[in-house]
Amino acid sequence: MQNLSPKNLLPLGPDTSGQSSQRPRLIAALALAAACGIVATSLNPVPVAASTTLVADAMNRTVGSGWGSTSSGIPYLANSPSRFAVDGSQGEITLVPGKLSHATAAINAADMQAGVDISFDSLPSTGSSYAHLGARSTADGQYTASLRLQSTGNLSLEISRTVSGKKIVLDSRQISAAARPGTAYHVDFAITGSGTASLKARAFAAGSGTPEWQLESEDASTALASAKGSLRIGGYLSASATGNSGLHVDNLVARSATEPAMQDPEPAPAPSPSPIPEPAPDAEGTVPHSEEVSLGEQAPQAGTLGAIPSTALYVSASGNDASGGTASAPLRTLSKAISKASSGQTIVVRGGSYHESVVIPAGKSLKLREYPGETVWLDGSKAITGFSAASNGWVKSGWDYDFDTSPTYTRGATDNTAEAWGFINSSYPMAAHPDQVWINGTKQTQVSSVAKLKPGAFHVDRANNKLHLGTDPTGKSVRASTLVKALSIRSGNSSVSGINVRKFAPSVPDMGAVTAEKPGITVQNLTIEDTATTGLNVSAVKNTVSNVKIQRSGMLGMNAVYADGLVVNKLASTGNNHERFNTSPVSGGLKIGRTRGVTVKDSKLNSNYGPGLWLDESVYDSKILNNDLISNTGHGLSLEISAKAVVANNRITKNSGFAFKLNNTSDVKIWNNTISGKNRVLNIVQDARRAANKSDPGHDPRQPFPDTTMTWINKNIVAKNNVFSNTGGGNAILAVEDYSGSYTAEQMKISLASNAYHRVNSTNPKWSSVWSTGAGNPAVFTTLPAFAKSTGQELNSFELTSSTVLSSTNNPTTSVTGKNSQATALPSDIASLIGQAPASKRIGSYPR
Repeated sequence: MQNLSPKNLLPLGPDTSGQSSQRPRLIAALALAAACGIVATSLNPVPVAASTTLVADAMNRTVGSGWGSTSSGIPYLANSPSRFAVDGSQGEITLVPGKLSHATAAINAADMQAGVDISFDSLPSTGSSYAHLGARSTADGQYTASLRLQSTGNLSLEISRTVSGKKIVLDSRQISAAARPGTAYHVDFAITGSGTASLKARAFAAGSGTPEWQLESEDASTALASAKGSLRIGGYLSASATGNSGLHVDNLVARSATEPAMQDPEPAPAPSPSPIPEPAPDAEGTVPHSEEVSLGEQAPQAGTLGAIPSTALYVSASGNDASGGTASAPLRTLSKAISKASSGQTIVVRGGSYHESVVIPAGKSLKLREYPGETVWLDGSKAITGFSAASNGWVKSGWDYDFDTSPTYTRGATDNTAEAWGFINSSYPMAAHPDQVWINGTKQTQVSSVAKLKPGAFHVDRANNKLHLGTDPTGKSVRASTLVKALSIRSGNSSVSGINVRKFAPSVPDMGAVTAEKPGITVQNLTIEDTATTGLNVSAVKNTVSNVKIQRSGMLGMNAVYADGLVVNKLASTGNNHERFNTSPVSGGLKIGRTRGVTVKDSKLNSNYGPGLWLDESVYDSKILNNDLISNTGHGLSLEISAKAVVANNRITKNSGFAFKLNNTSDVKIWNNTISGKNRVLNIVQDARRAANKSDPGHDPRQPFPDTTMTWINKNIVAKNNVFSNTGGGNAILAVEDYSGSYTAEQMKISLASNAYHRVNSTNPKWSSVWSTGAGNPAVFTTLPAFAKSTGQELNSFELTSSTVLSSTNNPTTSVTGKNSQATALPSDIASLIGQAPASKRIGSYPR
């Protein structure tokens, strides 16, 4: 018989031809492949031992309730048929918040490989949507490969084991940081072996090339070791989500398969993450502990860390602190491993959740890292039970966690009273109280008295050691933060990779859940989420933060001070200032102060309550490159009382404050940015503060006074090849003002050229430009030509009037890029910083 090469096999991805005749050809090709002993999924075949097709379902029938039967007569049993249908080309699953939906095909197989195309109909409003492909499904449990789509668009793949209602995630990996509803993803899942099961999974955009297996794990569960069971397809929507959602399923294929057991890359035991309970669903599929099903938010992908040294110590959630710390006899806690380790040693942490505060002490440089492919969490919360009904809500006695509620960086001090210096917003008086409670994964709001309790609120009675809830906790998962700090790195030249952090309760003066306190520290490849105040703080020189995700911090995502030489690369800081501290003096995505030689690049500082990126108080020689600063409630970018900066190839859009505020900062190069918003787009302002005035706060005490590099006077500012788009609001596109009445724009040496000005119409905003005249009122210009003629600025620039000049992805449209010939040739120094060709011509940010 003719050998079937990859090009002879039809893909198992979605049928994009629009012709139903392709589907019989698909099934015929699969049958032929099976006869030849070849298993094919998506674009590339995977040769294994001879196999039998168990299920091949192209979903080319119409069923109004349930999924009916495959063309070979195998029926599907749905737990709730009304949530299932087949529309003639795809299977449909309606996802109802808090309820499992699944259809089972009884194939009675142990070793098998299955593939299916799955698309999500929408992003969940909160929490996550899951799509499940389960195998060896019996009354005792099953193995499952799942796609998990979060409300942020993050899509991850995980392998899990469920036995007797308890689910353990064995392995997980991020597939996309920006998945879109409607996009079909192909999932392959393979299981072989008895005694120890070998599990493999991968997920990729349907129709694209098939990657190598992305997840590989071994599991020795007695209940599932050699079980023959059914194939199960289904989904789940977080109980906290509002409204129903759905999945579309197509091209389901499952075959018997026999493969040799996978070899572990290290002579170490299989990961043993702490079990996370998943109660068995009721008759309607309700899962009370929906938010506790997986190991939590998926961390960014780890970078290349190199081979694990033979001298490494190991930690496992199933280890023992009395053991030797070897791969086969791991320790139980990170703290014990650090105590046992010698300076320079590597500590490898197996997947799972660890409830401890960790300190790397001074004088002991360590490399703390996750085991390859496994997800590690330091979790500052614990499950809370023992509530009883009270006259107003529910109460737990013996609650003796008493966190510091200091609202400023000085422990024990009261809040500042000077204007714009108070931390606490009177509308959110409990912001500085680090107590945190979640019920079924939904964060509760702290109130100041029992009388203010209501559903969704909690109160801590410190005098009587009681925790009060306004929501009935019966049958629900209740978790509360009980630890202050996650990780204090107090030894130089240490590194931390893949040690994720969640639900810790640092107060404001604790500086952060994770603190890098000595020179030469690297923090990378991890997530920090749901911390009470600040996620990450850097307070020493030559530190690196790379591929870190910080979300839902109570006050600030990341802070850095006295951090000369800091490099921030691929930071994703979103949804921070969750507790709604005042925007000033501290809030938002990332704030840096009193630091020299800092680079922030390739990062996303989006959707924060406050500024996206704020450089303040004597920051010298900064480079802000290739970032997205989008949809923050404060300014997108703020440079304040600082000096010497390059701002290039950033997208700064949809922020509620000024898009870019430049305040008392000299020697700034602004090149090829896309800057847009409903307020002043580039707002260059001067006030009365001067670096020569020692009484003005904000000096770097490490520098001599006066600091000759720092004047706090706007001067030598160049802005070229930028898009300045005002989408309706404020009173100007560009503004240069001196509130102290000391300097004209010419004296500030502002240089503008080859920029695109955009406004909604000729009167919105009122002015094209505001231009300082020194002591008197500034000059105003209603059009760009009038501004250029009067000032000699903006040669080769142009003004557009339309609803928008940006695409939905915040890139300049052809109305701008069609005029790229008017751009100033990109200088070699700027080109080198942003990775573009010298002398290239473009207006606005470069594509990425």
